Amino acid sequence: MKTTTTPLTHVLITGASAGLGFELARLFAADGHSLVLVARREEKLAALAQTLQKDFEVDVQIIPADLAAPQAVSGLLRALQDADLGIKVLVNNAAFGSYGRVLDREFDVYQRMIDLNITTLTGLTRGLLPAMEAAAGAMDGKDKPGIINVGSTAAFQPGPLMAVYFATKSYVLSFTEALHEEMLEKGVRVTAFCPGPTRTEFFVQEDMVPAGEITDQHRTEFERRDANRMSPGLAALVGYNAFKNGKAIVIPGFKNRLLAQASRFLPRSVVRRIAHNFLRIK
Repeated sequence: MKTTTTPLTHVLITGASAGLGFELARLFAADGHSLVLVARREEKLAALAQTLQKDFEVDVQIIPADLAAPQAVSGLLRALQDADLGIKVLVNNAAFGSYGRVLDREFDVYQRMIDLNITTLTGLTRGLLPAMEAAAGAMDGKDKPGIINVGSTAAFQPGPLMAVYFATKSYVLSFTEALHEEMLEKGVRVTAFCPGPTRTEFFVQEDMVPAGEITDQHRTEFERRDANRMSPGLAALVGYNAFKNGKAIVIPGFKNRLLAQASRFLPRSVVRRIAHNFLRIK
């Protein structure tokens, strides 16, 4: 990526076609930021881009891509360079989880999860950060460049029945906290946005529970739990404001913050048993 000649003009949001990515795109656009939206579903990206351009009169570029694919990071960085798009804010939102015992899924599911949730996030961060650092000194206050890494309250404890997903989010939290400290004096904002369960497509993706394995009991329980989850719009707003204010970690919702902090004081055996009981479909 170019680090000196390309102005930093756009906000890059991965996983932008739905859920938290969709809501964060609207928040950035409402504040007048130009956007680059990345996700697999081109039709949804195009529809969102058209809406944001109409509602907020900002430039919106779309790049359809499967960020879990091999060479996805280098391909996206190359596309940005070819289009002369300088990224002032990176939102690493794309991720997925998988429900069930570790033995219930083939390894390739976990490999794709690790590639997307960890490798892509780290690669895009490393690829775009040099230009942010170089430009930070010439940018003012809340327009400083930065990175939002979307983690989860899953980062704060092990998650039996979603073991690999929880582990990837622990990585995101640790990596982002460290990066926040490294970049603090450089003027680059870095925030770990750790929402609890929200009403998004996350819980109904094929990778989460394959369609052939969803029973009526599963569906009823998922719907019951979904009704009690935080709206993605509210969660995104809390995360967005925390990023603008330079916070290292933000957890939307008092209950979510309480549960995340409780894991620091309870014995690990108790924490993992509570998590297991919470995730189990009864």
